[in-house]
Amino acid sequence: MYREFMIKDIARMIDGTTTLSGRELVRGISIDSRTTTSADLFFALKGEHTDGHLYTGEALVNGALAAVVEKHTGAAAEIRVSDTLFALGQLAAKYRSLFTTKTIAITGTNGKTTVKNLIGAILNRRYNILVTKKNFNSLIGLPLTLFDLSGEEDFLVLEMGTSSPGEISRLCEIAQPHFGLITNIGPGHLKGLATIDGVRQEKLSLIESLPNENFAVVGEGVGDIRNKNVKRFSLDMLEDIRLSEFGSHFTYMGSRFSTPLLGIGNVYNCLTALCFVRNLGAALEDDFSNDALVALAEMKPEPGRMEPIHYDYLFIINDTYNANPVSMKTAIDFTAVLERKKIFVLGDMLELGKQSKRLHQEIGRYAKKCCDLLLTYGDEAQYYEGRHFKDKMKLVRFLKEKLNGDEVILVKASRALHFEDIVEKLLGGL
Repeated sequence: MYREFMIKDIARMIDGTTTLSGRELVRGISIDSRTTTSADLFFALKGEHTDGHLYTGEALVNGALAAVVEKHTGAAAEIRVSDTLFALGQLAAKYRSLFTTKTIAITGTNGKTTVKNLIGAILNRRYNILVTKKNFNSLIGLPLTLFDLSGEEDFLVLEMGTSSPGEISRLCEIAQPHFGLITNIGPGHLKGLATIDGVRQEKLSLIESLPNENFAVVGEGVGDIRNKNVKRFSLDMLEDIRLSEFGSHFTYMGSRFSTPLLGIGNVYNCLTALCFVRNLGAALEDDFSNDALVALAEMKPEPGRMEPIHYDYLFIINDTYNANPVSMKTAIDFTAVLERKKIFVLGDMLELGKQSKRLHQEIGRYAKKCCDLLLTYGDEAQYYEGRHFKDKMKLVRFLKEKLNGDEVILVKASRALHFEDIVEKLLGGL
């Protein structure tokens, strides 16, 4: 935090109660007792595997001035609130309101992080910006990004994720965006959002949160929107698309772009970013053309996101960060056109709810038409109906025995399956 607040003022901002004198200055926010430092305020959040209320004492020993809690924990300094996660958002919203930084909010089923990085790279060539850390796009991660605001930024570029109804709306309450972008809408997080229409309604709450005079840009699957300030884009805007295992090339608005990013999915991500900055430039009377050419050419894929790994003549596509039916099909399509023997190593696509078995079966049928060998691991991955393994290391050993050294191997699954282990073990044994 670049602005300091007294404990008593923070307690008031988050509707908390405390017996502390309240004149101590808070200089930082922490949610992890292990990394808490001097003058931090520790928020005791409840997670899937643990509860921050168990670690308030450790946080204070490490220097925290107080812990924000829902119940008494025995810690010497506490601020009591009804909901610590909501209180974190409250404080972040108050902090955000201190600054006039123009805020761009990005959501969608696929491509959020890459598009966020692309827009950030373009704007960063002439403006001071703050961009979402890694994929800090949740009700926890987004507030932590906001606390990094200093007041010197021209733009704040935020990624917003969701798995349950109402999350995007809440994130917008906290971040107060000026401009919006929906990359696309498809079958993702169906466990919490139930249907594609549920996904659509959740994502559209971003558009509803924007000031009436500002614009939003939307991509495929969004459907009808009666708003004159919504700008649309599609791949039809591009000409002469060329893809290879070393990068992508295309023409947009008369300019030829090249990028190391792989596949049509990343071409779509580049188009998304270009359409947004073009509209932003029109609003600001600024021309980002040259900035975009350089930014796309210099952009590198994030680890685990269509990341190319060349090992002698072997080509591995490390796409292990996440998976849903749209991103899975896109990765398969790209790999299928390469003039190599094709091996797919696929795992579960999680959070698909009642439609999970059917969607895995559909992807399995599609994948088998596009590859020479399909290897699978994971509870749901059995429905791909490839060569299935219940042990990752047995899969890796089997795969190594099949290699001549000139294949392309696509490795893809949802994050929770940790398929990066397969990539690491495969490379370690070559």
